[in-house]
Amino acid sequence: MEPFEFIENFSSVTSKFGIWPSFHDGEVLRIVLERAALSSSRSPSVEISIRCWVMGPEVTGDGFYKQNNDSVVRFLFEDIFDLEIEGFNQQNVLSALNLSLIQNPPGCTALRVELEHCYLFAAEFSARKAKILGIEPYVSRDGE
Repeated sequence: MEPFEFIENFSSVTSKFGIWPSFHDGEVLRIVLERAALSSSRSPSVEISIRCWVMGPEVTGDGFYKQNNDSVVRFLFEDIFDLEIEGFNQQNVLSALNLSLIQNPPGCTALRVELEHCYLFAAEFSARKAKILGIEPYVSRDGE
């Protein structure tokens, strides 16, 4: 199993982009920490919204590669542990969203999530449950 396949509804992402994206140059727009998730497990959770696209071979009139399917992917990670966040700021650009499967405790598969820094912001945590809450087109706010 690929680590992204651990995420419930991962196919909505692969359908949108044609692949599981690396999230390179994506931006964390929102993080919500809850001490008890809304599900019956009542465990800590983190909801993360990440702007994402896939670069195409086409070049825009400005000389930049075209960003296909510019979207915001909303994740919910439940029963989280070993959470570390640093450098949250006005931009939060990622080098990558790295995923791996771990055993914690032995025999219980969990997802290790690394939001790899590009500029100041970075985060790491593990989750025993994960799902895609939705994907929406990215809409630029004034001044961005």
